[in-house]
Amino acid sequence: MKPAQLAMAYQACEVAELAAAAVELDDPAEAAAQAARVLAAAQQLVAAANRLGSREVPGDPLQLFAYEHPEEAAEDVADWVSRRP
Repeated sequence: MKPAQLAMAYQACEVAELAAAAVELDDPAEAAAQAARVLAAAQQLVAAANRLGSREVPGDPLQLFAYEHPEEAAEDVADWVSRRP
């Protein structure tokens, strides 16, 4: 997997985790705050997708981790996928 693809997958896992956490919230203020976190992560996912065709390295720490530690990031993504129904 290319670094850009791995960074996008890593970011997609983050979006999914944040969205899953939002489902269980009852408090409107907490739900709004969590939705804002989901939106910010989704915007980073779009940025990662836009980098697929370039050699640009991400500034986002989560995605940068995928570039700097691809083996560990790939293991994290594989672990996340294996926990999904």
